[in-house]
Amino acid sequence: MAVAFDVVVIGGGMVGALAANLLLQQGLRVALVDRSSGQITLSTAPSYDSRVSAISTHSQALFERAGVWGEINTERLTPYYHMQVWDGLGTGNIEFSCDDVHLDVLGHLVENDVLSQGLLNQLSQYSSDFSSYFSASVVDIAQKQESVTVVLESGETIEAATLVAADGANSFVRELVGIKTKEWDYNHHAIVSTLEVDRSHENTAWQSFGDEGVLAFLPMPSYNGRHFVSIVWSVLPVDASALLELDEHAFCQRVQYAISSKFKVVSLQSKRIAIPLRQRHATHYVQNGIALIGDAAHTIHPLAGQGANLGFADAGALAIVLGKAKKRGESLTDERVLRRYQRLRMADNMRMAAAMEMFKRLYDKQTPAQVLARNVGMTFVNKQQWLKNNIVQLAIGAQ
Repeated sequence: MAVAFDVVVIGGGMVGALAANLLLQQGLRVALVDRSSGQITLSTAPSYDSRVSAISTHSQALFERAGVWGEINTERLTPYYHMQVWDGLGTGNIEFSCDDVHLDVLGHLVENDVLSQGLLNQLSQYSSDFSSYFSASVVDIAQKQESVTVVLESGETIEAATLVAADGANSFVRELVGIKTKEWDYNHHAIVSTLEVDRSHENTAWQSFGDEGVLAFLPMPSYNGRHFVSIVWSVLPVDASALLELDEHAFCQRVQYAISSKFKVVSLQSKRIAIPLRQRHATHYVQNGIALIGDAAHTIHPLAGQGANLGFADAGALAIVLGKAKKRGESLTDERVLRRYQRLRMADNMRMAAAMEMFKRLYDKQTPAQVLARNVGMTFVNKQQWLKNNIVQLAIGAQ
């Protein structure tokens, strides 16, 4: 017999779990379905998760609204106040500061597992209006006029007014309900890992564009006088394979060269993971009873680290739309209701995707004339405070 909810969220990662929390706060009955066990074991400092996210001030506000931010161990949060970006093939550079945009901080770096654990812990505080289905896989979805029925591999069925697909870039839900995407391969892989370095990161996000690819050094918590950074290194697939095969010492030497020797890389602190990069955008986010959020709706190049923040903003917008519709007595299945969410989010997501595509193509150019023009442009921008302010607003995901 089907269980009735207002919303069933498919995907219990950071975006899906945040959406579930925010929907519950709107007074909605929510079910969460995920293939994982729902159990997260955090690493112990100085070991850190390879996957981290740069949380913008807007996203932080959403986590505060969900009651999660204040519960995160501050020793696992690293604020960053500055950004240093430079062209490794020339002398161009741009410096950003939270003072430029009158903020106390540009954002925080935090491990994905830390955020996920906080979100799942918060969900466990709900009782009558929330049910979780972990270690569960969706095998079918039936869309009706006033509801959506989800069939699990176990044979259980879940009935809800709205299904929220937060099941990632290769969304099973998106494919099953026939929502198309426009996408292309960036022909890059992002290598992520955590390193120990010889000196303080100065609570600064460092990023180099050079012949070794695009390399970001992101500040992580220090421990007993030791200093750590998370890296996101965008390189050609063939280079990614070669870098993963290097021994630890050789890999650290390559990273040190790619960051223009601004740091001495002491050691590798977590496994290296290579993630294929692909630009992807759903042609529409909603249809009757279905809404896509996060990577299920869009993926972008990680140049500015805003992929997760876009997903968090999706979750926040959808929760508000559905909460208001519920209070008005409107059908949560109605596509006209769900389109309000699409109108709130699609333009912003497409604008960020276009900006990342522009930067990616700009730094793909490596001829002397193009490098010179690029460096002259960076030097000019660095002297124009108003322009820098606009760029930093984009980079921190300001809404």
